[in-house]
Amino acid sequence: MIGFLDALPAPLSQRAKEFFALWDECRRGRKLPQRSDITPEILGSFFETCVLLELRGHDEIRVAMAGNTVNAHLGYDLTGFNYLDLTSAENRSWRAHLTIAQAAQPCGVVIYYWLRFADGSVLPVEFCGAPYCEDGAEDASLILCCATGLAKTDMRGQPMDPDSYEEGDGMRFIDLGFGVPPLVPSQRQAARPVQ
Repeated sequence: MIGFLDALPAPLSQRAKEFFALWDECRRGRKLPQRSDITPEILGSFFETCVLLELRGHDEIRVAMAGNTVNAHLGYDLTGFNYLDLTSAENRSWRAHLTIAQAAQPCGVVIYYWLRFADGSVLPVEFCGAPYCEDGAEDASLILCCATGLAKTDMRGQPMDPDSYEEGDGMRFIDLGFGVPPLVPSQRQAARPVQ
């Protein structure tokens, strides 16, 4: 019998696999974890590199929480920002569509960013996310994301080029037991209703 972790696609970093394992543990046999299942204490070392997204509509996906490591790399506190404002105008509706499709399925996601700093150095980052729901709800309206630097470097205090996180590469949906949307994230198309 294939276990939950064995079914995750390769390549994922060990930290990403541990993130998805924690998500699976937090759902306690249910379809999705609930908000009260995922606390800073439960997240442990992940808390510093996490971003919590609240889906409020096609034009508003609010960053409800951003860990200190994420904020330090960005140079500002991401909390309260609209996630859609962090991408190009051309990518905004597609990003919203993919994020809403992820929650509607529900499924996980992985995407890679090449973060550029003022001195010309680049930090590759794996960004993975998994949906969960408000307490008592059945449908996902929250997505917890975890950023993992894929190189040993400390860029704290250096300004980051905001263009380097407008769009990522290699996005793919991850089946967490309920399938994936019939979309290829890298092939932008007109947004259409999801589920």
